[in-house]
Amino acid sequence: MLFEDYLLLFLELLSGFSAIMIGLLFLTVKSKNQIANIFLVLFMWSLAWIILYGMYIDSEEDSNMTFYENIIFDSELLIIPSLFLYIIITINKSFNVWYLLLFLPGILFNILHIEEDSVLEIISILLFPVINLPLMIIAYRFLNKHKKKVANYYSELEYKTLSWIKSIIITVLILHFFLLFGEIAEILNERLGDLFLFLEILTTLFIVYWVGYNGFFQAQLFSDIPSIKTNYQDLNQGATDTPKNKIDNNEDFLEKFKEIETEIQTNKLFNNPNLNLRMLAASLDIKEKELSKLINQYSETNFYHFINRFRVNEFKSLLQSPKAEQLSILGLAQEAGFSSKSTFYTAFKTIEGMTPKQYELSLNKYE
Repeated sequence: MLFEDYLLLFLELLSGFSAIMIGLLFLTVKSKNQIANIFLVLFMWSLAWIILYGMYIDSEEDSNMTFYENIIFDSELLIIPSLFLYIIITINKSFNVWYLLLFLPGILFNILHIEEDSVLEIISILLFPVINLPLMIIAYRFLNKHKKKVANYYSELEYKTLSWIKSIIITVLILHFFLLFGEIAEILNERLGDLFLFLEILTTLFIVYWVGYNGFFQAQLFSDIPSIKTNYQDLNQGATDTPKNKIDNNEDFLEKFKEIETEIQTNKLFNNPNLNLRMLAASLDIKEKELSKLINQYSETNFYHFINRFRVNEFKSLLQSPKAEQLSILGLAQEAGFSSKSTFYTAFKTIEGMTPKQYELSLNKYE
């Protein structure tokens, strides 16, 4: 065997068995996202089966054995439905039992034992763009809507926007591209087929470890999902009752909003890094829907940016206080209520148009 063959074999075994082991961990680790994790496990094991079963077929063909013909199973048509259902449940989109019919094409394909180069095989290949591609587009749109919703609820979005799933969607589509054109390439040129196989394995390896790394944050991420689910409709209602460019001039509402701003600033309610709309509404003795509407109308932004404005201003004050000599920039940011470096840097640059370090240097310049 050539070095390239050993490398490919190693990567295949690594990605295949890693997918199996990470899937087992998702099944055994307690999580409030446990139901969704079942579909994530199915997604991971479907990937593992494609790799390991492909290796098995190759080894059987090399030894002129035909035992594999008795255990034909193709998991390719299970990959995207599994990922789609994981996304649906994770973002608390209403789950309908009819969604399970998405697995029907894959099940039928395996029950019927479709022969190579048959009409049914061509139909099964066409099922990907017809069914799976729209599913991924729908899932991508759901995630974008979810991002807007959580920004109206949380003051800290670390791991809550599920951006990593978007990268998985894109990567899975790329993987299917390699799977589809890899077969064509293998017919045209053996070396070109090997290249596509190598790209398939690398892509799968990335997916496996990216899912494994990010997926375990779900227990922390969905600790209060029921409250989000029951209030999404109200939050969206509050955000859209008044057109964006037509702010209600009712002086009573404007005065109420100013009182809210004053109380948040005076009592430093923004200092709580885990602050969300429900907690703030309880502190201010106001309904969540009303608070959301006031924030969207009079601050012309969402809850996330509204609260982080207070935190950025607090950081700027701390930077010019004696505490600046005791704490680092990140330490001051945590004092102001930021829970993570990435959230702090993103919020600060969005609001101030520069990095915290650049702002600090600008202060020293005028001293």
